[in-house]
Amino acid sequence: MTSRVGGVLRTMRNAVQTIFNRKESPRDMQERQDLYMSILSAKHRSMRLQRRIGSEGAETREQVERLVDEAVAQLEESDAATTPIVGLRFEMQNILAPEILRAFEVFRSVDESIPTAADASEDIRSHSKDDEKFQSILMSEYEQVQAQLSSGDPATKDQITLNKPSPIPYLEMKSGALRTVLLSRGWLDIDDQQESISTDSSSTDGERNHVPIADNFGYYAENADDEINAAIRHYQMINLAKTALIREQLGFSVLSLKSTIPEAGRGIFVDGTALAGSLLAFFPGQIWPKEYLSNAAFSTALFKDDNNYQLSIRYDDILIDSRKAPYTVLNDANCNPWAVAHIANHPPKDVSANCRTVMINFTEKMKLDKAGLERYIPNTYAREPMVTGPRALDRDLIRMHGFGIMAVRDVSSEELFYDYRLSPGNAYPKWYHPCDEEGLKRRWWEEEQ
Repeated sequence: MTSRVGGVLRTMRNAVQTIFNRKESPRDMQERQDLYMSILSAKHRSMRLQRRIGSEGAETREQVERLVDEAVAQLEESDAATTPIVGLRFEMQNILAPEILRAFEVFRSVDESIPTAADASEDIRSHSKDDEKFQSILMSEYEQVQAQLSSGDPATKDQITLNKPSPIPYLEMKSGALRTVLLSRGWLDIDDQQESISTDSSSTDGERNHVPIADNFGYYAENADDEINAAIRHYQMINLAKTALIREQLGFSVLSLKSTIPEAGRGIFVDGTALAGSLLAFFPGQIWPKEYLSNAAFSTALFKDDNNYQLSIRYDDILIDSRKAPYTVLNDANCNPWAVAHIANHPPKDVSANCRTVMINFTEKMKLDKAGLERYIPNTYAREPMVTGPRALDRDLIRMHGFGIMAVRDVSSEELFYDYRLSPGNAYPKWYHPCDEEGLKRRWWEEEQ
């Protein structure tokens, strides 16, 4: 088979060159490029899903590349290069809306199938009425992962050629997480040596040099008492079960585990396979409309502490504050299982980001409230948008602004990374490195003027 990657890339480069020939500010040009690539990915994903309906056999790389050409041609026909940025934002929202609705419907279906998973009660009982179902789901997951690990690295030739990471690190992390929960519930018989390996949080050289070690969830069980640990294991059990049930319906889900980056804490992983252009996760937390951030002294005082880099700002200057958002106890007001984008990591050196951020608007015409899906919106307004503010110019009535991450390539059983694009005006942490120097400068152009 002759690869057509070169031709596809030339087509995309020509399209991007057209974008940058426009007379716009550097920041506007960068947003246009980001929107163009996001819309292209989403259209390509839609074409691939449509092609799969009624087709037999796995898709070939040639078929995937041909659909890229078709998606680029569609964008050229719609004159995306000259469409105003607000028009591109509107088109991106229209593409995302049905995908969000579908995900929310699946979340509700899963919550209804295991009622205690959505129970907001703080009284964590040692054995719930859904225990048998949880045990069945988690044991099936554990056996499946063990079988995958026993068969060796399942990476295909395409994965190697396209420089996709091996799924083994994720499978090992997931196996350890499942084992930890199964052992805590007494559902797994395992010999003492294996148990000590999975639960050990100690170091050598005695108590004087004792250093706690995070488990496969990135959780330090030694730093909490038994009651708290029991509650945490309860919610970790729920999250693992939900991940499996969502994957059954959508083909993938996301899960918070210990990052593959040393000393990075937690990260998020895709469980299953998501096509390029798939919406993968949401940034939870409070939303600050642009009009409240114009006072520099107020903003500096309010947002001065962001050691975990969980403040995100959209291109329209709406800020998402995820600093107090949970990522383990996901129920009641925080019941969206994909509301974990705030703990996704910046890619390490020599690793490309496999996701990009994308603006999300939960609009009136999505009718989330009438469908009983509003509870899955993972955000609240810190201050309601002003009637006379930028919201007055929105084409649709927006009930809530949001933010998410989208796959830039097919992702399968791997950790998710996106470019943090930290402001050049501040000192960078030691672990950070710019992924795209020119794109970074354009993104923060206004700030430097």
